[in-house]
Amino acid sequence: MHWTEADFTCLARAWVTTSVQTDGRTKCFTFYQNANIAFNIDPECPTRRSCGSTKSQWYALNAQCVAYKGIVAQERFKNSIGKIEEDQENDAHKIYQGLNGDNDFKHREAYKILARKPQ
Repeated sequence: MHWTEADFTCLARAWVTTSVQTDGRTKCFTFYQNANIAFNIDPECPTRRSCGSTKSQWYALNAQCVAYKGIVAQERFKNSIGKIEEDQENDAHKIYQGLNGDNDFKHREAYKILARKPQ
């Protein structure tokens, strides 16, 4: 079944929720299983997914968000004076498109959730 942007946003939210709530004990579940449980009980998630599906989609989402985060960081460093954060992110988005065959970065909402994640 096709993953929508709403699914990816829910996956990012479930991932952050699980990583913040994990205290070393996972009650015999793997981190991925716990993230999948959080994903499937989220009332805002439009579709229920298997653990294997959420895990494989996480790898793709994470790789794209990490690449985007690097571009955003470069733009913020380069333009630290004079531009608001939203303009810096818009510039980063244009750079991402240029580096990826004019393809749009489709996971901006998921990225924002992950970027706010406490370290």
